Amino acid sequence: MIHVSLSYISCAVLFGLWFGDAQAIPPLGETDQNAVAISQTQSTVEVSAQPSARFVCPHTDRINATECFIDATEHLYTVCRQVKAIELIEHGFDKAEDGANAFKSDFCRRKQKVSMPPYFDAALREAQMFFSCETIRHINELYAVWHTSLFALKQRPDETETEYQQRITVPYLAFAAYRQQIHESIARTSQNIDVPCPTLTIFKP
Repeated sequence: MIHVSLSYISCAVLFGLWFGDAQAIPPLGETDQNAVAISQTQSTVEVSAQPSARFVCPHTDRINATECFIDATEHLYTVCRQVKAIELIEHGFDKAEDGANAFKSDFCRRKQKVSMPPYFDAALREAQMFFSCETIRHINELYAVWHTSLFALKQRPDETETEYQQRITVPYLAFAAYRQQIHESIARTSQNIDVPCPTLTIFKP
């Protein structure tokens, strides 16, 4: 009975990963203390054109491209972490990577790797138009950290379950740190305190 229930949950998760949500994100409204400091007279980069936007960045109803990308890094990582957790329950830690046992988590990582670039590109365009080079650098670094962390959800040889569970919680600290750095760099831009940065290579997974 437990196996049947878990299989049903797995199918539901995969269905959600594939189709997402086709609802569009409303235009940016009045910003609050946690939102990006963009003048209401400026236009933000459109993110609602992506059909899965509601799934990728679901935690804010009124959002711009930069906030959507920040939201997506933690959300999509968590989605694949939960899919992996289902595999660990179904097959046990020692056999979760054997053969087809890891199919669902492998699919999740591949799916999110393909889903993220449009939102990363939109955040970069928004930062290039309205923010500073420092903001662009932080967005670029966050994308690299997210990609590395996502594929590090795969178990490592000779790793204990305790070590694995501790390791996969660490990226949340990095996500939170970059969220703060991006917001602070945007705040400095709004105060005309632009911090220059050298030419950087945009991360391409």
